[in-house]
Amino acid sequence: MMATGSSPPSGVEAGKSCVSEASRFSQYLVDSAENVIPIDAVAAAEYDQWLAKQDAACKTWIEAMGFTAKPTDSGNTLMIPGPKGISKVLLIVGDSDGYGAMYAFSGLPASLPKKAGTFKFASLGGCPPTQAALGFALGAYKFDKYKGSSKPVDPSKPAGNDFATIVWPERADKAYVTMTAQATFLVRDLISTPSEDMGPAALQAATEALARLHPGATVLSVVGDDLLKENYPQIHAVGRAADSKHAPRLVELRWSGGKNGKKVTLVGKGITFDTGVRTNE
Repeated sequence: MMATGSSPPSGVEAGKSCVSEASRFSQYLVDSAENVIPIDAVAAAEYDQWLAKQDAACKTWIEAMGFTAKPTDSGNTLMIPGPKGISKVLLIVGDSDGYGAMYAFSGLPASLPKKAGTFKFASLGGCPPTQAALGFALGAYKFDKYKGSSKPVDPSKPAGNDFATIVWPERADKAYVTMTAQATFLVRDLISTPSEDMGPAALQAATEALARLHPGATVLSVVGDDLLKENYPQIHAVGRAADSKHAPRLVELRWSGGKNGKKVTLVGKGITFDTGVRTNE
């Protein structure tokens, strides 16, 4: 993962880096830790019952902070102090926007203090553990490689540590969460990278890097004038004015899927630059 303030990769390296950095959320999800800080995720409908079980100091703090826990407050968090710092974190879980309770967890990476320690869910407010973990993972997305910094960058030190860490929720499907979050991070990075760096060659490089991570995956590319030879005149016509570095291309990614794999075909166009200007002939 690149350190903030270093020069962002360009050309084919930009495509490769999108693939190599797609799992950067994983550093914020750990299998275990000592002296964890509990997170009480409470369903909005059950908040009153939860509050009634808390001690007087906790109730006084919540009231003083003006904390609210209506269904529309899904995702609200409150750090509750204790003798040695944070005693627990309160998180309200709801589905006020219709997208599912998992998104109540997506604000945690940014709201939890990263220097306080490692956090662990004491309850999930009725949200399935896999969804809670996925919500947290998606909330750890950050795209700042083009954000400058006045501080010198030490390439020998790993970048990151932008968010707090939590222990994986019990019974969460780690494989599903990892796969889904990686795919989401990759697509977001490809989209967010400016066209100056994410040209056709970089998009091809990203596809090839992704294929190398999955046994049985292959990539076929038809570039430049070879598009005419292979009977893809429209792709050639759209991009033929670009220089050789940005030559148009057809990139085909295949995966065997195993013996019982179902055949799925996705066809689309990767727009790496579009001015939106139209002229009348």
